[in-house]
Amino acid sequence: MAGGPAVRAVRGRRRDEARTKRERCMRTVGLTAGWAVRGKTPGSYDDYAILGSGGGTFRPQDFTAILDRYTLGNPPPERTGPEALPWISLTEVLDDHGSNLGVAIHDWTDGTDAAGRPIVRTRYGYFPYEQFVRAPVSYASLVHAVSGLGVDGFAPNALDVPPYAPEDIARDIEDHNWLGRAATAAALLLEGPVTITGADDLDHSLRLRFLDAVAALLPYGWRPGLTAATWLRGENSNIRLAFAYHPQPGSYELDWRVAELQPSADTRLAHAYAHELRRSISRRSLLEVLAYLSTRSEYMVNADPKHAYEILVDLDRPALVLERVRRNECDASEVAALLEGGRYKELPRRSDHEFLLASLIRLGGGVATVQSVWQELGAGVRSEPWRALTDEVVRRVRSVPSDDPNPYVRLADSLGLTDELLADIVGTSQNPQLGLAPVQATADLLDRWTDPVAADRPRLVRALRGQSAMVCGLVAGLDRGGIQREDAWLDLLSGVAKENLLRPFHALRVPDMPVTVSDIDAFARYGADCVALLISSAARRERLDGLAAVLIRWLAGLPASDRRTWLDRLRDVRPSRGAEAAVLDLLRMSSGEPPVHLETPDRGAYATAFRRLVTDESLRRLANNVQYGLTEHLRDRRWAHDPDQAALVIALTEALCAVDGPNRAALVEEVVRGRASNPELADWPVHKRWWPDASARFPAVAADEYPIILQALPSHTSLQGVGRLIAEAMRRGTKPEVIWSAVDASEWPLGGVYLLAAVLEARMIGVHRHGRNFGDADDMAYALLRSAQDTLPHLRGELREAVGDRLPSDLGLPLDVAELVSLSADDEPAPTERIRQTLEDAEARARSLQGRRGLLGRRKG
Repeated sequence: MAGGPAVRAVRGRRRDEARTKRERCMRTVGLTAGWAVRGKTPGSYDDYAILGSGGGTFRPQDFTAILDRYTLGNPPPERTGPEALPWISLTEVLDDHGSNLGVAIHDWTDGTDAAGRPIVRTRYGYFPYEQFVRAPVSYASLVHAVSGLGVDGFAPNALDVPPYAPEDIARDIEDHNWLGRAATAAALLLEGPVTITGADDLDHSLRLRFLDAVAALLPYGWRPGLTAATWLRGENSNIRLAFAYHPQPGSYELDWRVAELQPSADTRLAHAYAHELRRSISRRSLLEVLAYLSTRSEYMVNADPKHAYEILVDLDRPALVLERVRRNECDASEVAALLEGGRYKELPRRSDHEFLLASLIRLGGGVATVQSVWQELGAGVRSEPWRALTDEVVRRVRSVPSDDPNPYVRLADSLGLTDELLADIVGTSQNPQLGLAPVQATADLLDRWTDPVAADRPRLVRALRGQSAMVCGLVAGLDRGGIQREDAWLDLLSGVAKENLLRPFHALRVPDMPVTVSDIDAFARYGADCVALLISSAARRERLDGLAAVLIRWLAGLPASDRRTWLDRLRDVRPSRGAEAAVLDLLRMSSGEPPVHLETPDRGAYATAFRRLVTDESLRRLANNVQYGLTEHLRDRRWAHDPDQAALVIALTEALCAVDGPNRAALVEEVVRGRASNPELADWPVHKRWWPDASARFPAVAADEYPIILQALPSHTSLQGVGRLIAEAMRRGTKPEVIWSAVDASEWPLGGVYLLAAVLEARMIGVHRHGRNFGDADDMAYALLRSAQDTLPHLRGELREAVGDRLPSDLGLPLDVAELVSLSADDEPAPTERIRQTLEDAEARARSLQGRRGLLGRRKG
């Protein structure tokens, strides 16, 4: 046979197209229509009028209004050229029943009127749109029907037209290279009117076919609102798409002479629609896109233009959703809609089907949809959906706060794959950095979905071999189940775990079973998570008190570099009682780390357990570390503002001071420093009870009480608090220069203004709190200020300015009062002898100061 495969393919396609065309020609669509013909009687002086009409409810005057609304302008007399008749307009008209597609053909007749002017005939047909919802037809078919219209109505069989033929329009677009222009025009119509300029060489039939091509690239339901014309002379805002010499005001211009026109990025909807057209045609074919759009015939005149874009996207939605999922731009609802509607099957590759199902799982989609599609696909346990299912269960178990993983485990159970799922989950939990909470949550899930009595999880049991932390998580959680279940699990796990891993947990169940440091040392080799899980289980069983001494001795025997890892794991243990909180904190403090559970509401039990353990003879050698750990905690002095925490801190301090250790004095000093943050701490009963005994036992600390406190002042201590501490220090006999040296070394912002204010506060506190008379209080203030000038020479200038600023306000009130009480009946000042003497003494002192220094501070003579 002559010709290669490509030639044979072309010939085959042409034969198929010819056969399709013959078959289509054999079928017709019968239309219903109303009509009208407008023109003049030849040789008359009549105006243009409706010469005949029928087929509907419109009257002649209605047709006149319709044709005037969509007028295309006055045609030129020339019978050739771009503006020559015939002109064709495509419009919409509404009647009592709904929307109609209107078609008007304007052309010349052979007759003239009485003035010799040629007569234009307008043939107009309107077609109820509802008939096109069921059977769409092209504009060309409607124009062909109207061309058979005369003054007596439609010619016989004129309304029998061929059905819509996307292949004919596709051929026009491809043969004339119209795709770029037509796609741009269609896209721009979603934004507003469009005028096509520069198409002077096209005759009216090509223009009509181009309008058909533009309409075909939009959903068919857009046509009722797509008013268009093969030529527009003048202006008419009711025509949205037209060929013309010049663009209509407010319309987008499409210059026919530019072959590769595209909507600008400013027209966002048009730009998106044109892009989606190109993408859909490249993935499918032009014919498939046209055929699809012709089926979307729902009426869209009042719809949001974005709906047209959504319709176009819906054609290739499976591929689009797949692409968006790969870019992580898709949500679960989009994927679920694709899977639930079965449209995922339009994608040719099974791997894409499984990828979408896996994505729905990862996006947290509905389990019912996942199960339905899973069963349709028959996905296996090594497929991508399976990996997604495992990952999702693991993610939910490990999330904080935890998401419920059980719906997905229930899905696996319905598929008969629970054992495989749980085994895979265990296989993903080997990371030693996983943390205590995720291990325990995973173990709880395994326990929930496993019957240890039936031993029906062989894959899970095999997966647990060598998974020490997961085994411990399972055993640690058994305290919340019945004895029979505990026994069954321990029997089951004894086949995959060594005896020294399970022994400490057995000891928690048997009150008299001892646990030695050697036992803990062997157990701890399985990892820090195992120790943390043991402690957690002991705390829940209220057995941690009995295990505490062994754990502390074991931890103290580790190299210092190893302790941090173990202690970090203990942070995840959440004690439910004060005694367990005390043990956990002691484990930390025995390595010199600060406690973290002092805010426990069960402070009495905390203090009792703490006191018993620190005085245990076997742990006395660790007292120094514990004292240091508590001292480190007290450096953050927030505890000093909470009476309950302060009471617990003092109780722990008393317990630690009852045993030997070089850090005892440092610990007492830190409690004393608590008053720097809260001077009122000394007023609380617990401090009043504690300090007399502590000061007697630690006289060196008591002797330096106020220097210790004042040197620890934070920046936020109030003026009243600093004044109180200074007044107390002076009352206790602390020298002023010691006071200022300590305050100057603190974080408190000591400057001239603050110094003066603190002294004045101390003066008033001396009077009102300590019972000093004003003379003694003034002497104290004078001594403090005199010492400040000597001890803090860098503040002399600031202090002088502060006094100068404050002097007028301090003198103003006494003078005003003297004036007030000295007024006589006739409002003339009449001060008493004592007031006069006081004012004269003050004046003499001021003149003396002025005489020595001068008014501005310059020495005279």
